[in-house]
Amino acid sequence: MTPLIINQLLPTLSYGDAVSNSALGISRALSKIGIKNAIYAETIHPKMMKYAKSATRCPRNQPVIYHMSIGSNLAHSIPEFEQTKIMIYHNITPPHFFTGNNPLIEQLCRDGREQLASLKNYFDFAFAVSEYNRQELVQLGYPNTSVVPLIINFDEYNLTPSNDIIEKYNSDDGYVNLLFVGRIAPNKRQEDIIKVFYYYKKFINQRSRLFLVGSHNGMERYYHELKALVESLQLTDVIFTGHIPFDQILAYYHVADLFLCMSEHEGFCVPLVEAMLFDLPIIAYDSSAIASTLGNAGFLVSKKDYKAIAELVQIILDNQTIRERLAHNRKARLEELSNEKAEQVFLDRIRSIFHLGVHCNE
Repeated sequence: MTPLIINQLLPTLSYGDAVSNSALGISRALSKIGIKNAIYAETIHPKMMKYAKSATRCPRNQPVIYHMSIGSNLAHSIPEFEQTKIMIYHNITPPHFFTGNNPLIEQLCRDGREQLASLKNYFDFAFAVSEYNRQELVQLGYPNTSVVPLIINFDEYNLTPSNDIIEKYNSDDGYVNLLFVGRIAPNKRQEDIIKVFYYYKKFINQRSRLFLVGSHNGMERYYHELKALVESLQLTDVIFTGHIPFDQILAYYHVADLFLCMSEHEGFCVPLVEAMLFDLPIIAYDSSAIASTLGNAGFLVSKKDYKAIAELVQIILDNQTIRERLAHNRKARLEELSNEKAEQVFLDRIRSIFHLGVHCNE
């Protein structure tokens, strides 16, 4: 009997992004139970060459898992695959967010949305990383949908953080450090975070900082608009880090006092989980998949009332009872989102689809 081989196919295997990390996590999970597998990508980051092969080499006569997150020519090849086809839907940012900022990304998102609609009859199964994503698939008519959470390698966050950042922004200096981690992009709505910080710093606590951690590559126009907003508000202590190494990202989580997210579109939002791992209080705007990822591990706000959110920041930081309750809830939520549980859900679905025993390849 020919052993089962399951391949993964995605447009880009990058270094450190959620979709690429998902593919790596799936590969590890499949290997643990003896299923041979390989990753194929159209574009491969130099640091990731050892993990993937060119998409042109992906066998058409073996089962495939396709990661759907943006428009790609690879989508046109899906009908060519002869065996079981599984989609993992990470969501696609609505193109209107990028209008006037990046025409290429706007078009790729538009293409992705069109491809998502056109592929519904070609996939045998569709996994969604959140219930929000699954509902989109259901509305489009996808069969056999299920929620399969992201496999997040929690161990990576135990690596040594940058000491330079920790020393520079030591929490013992009396400053409150607010944090958001995510690429500089219009759907992330960093301008709303800046406006909350304006009210917080001006009226509540002058000894405060805002860290906006994330690359602005490809979003230079939006980035300059954010810088202009900071200048117009005469704000100090707003730090845009740009693209930084992972150890520096870890350091910013270490020095932060609270995580603030005003994003209006997320298919999952890994930084929320990261903030939980670093035991940070979280305030997030209730949009897209935010609520399903956060659970009761933080505060959801349904309206962008900047003054009220700024006051909420201080209420949380001042109230030990609230902080202790949030810490308890974060711990419970992290257990639900654990690497082990996510792997189990994924592998149970794979076993069911391919009629495998506990040890697989049986």
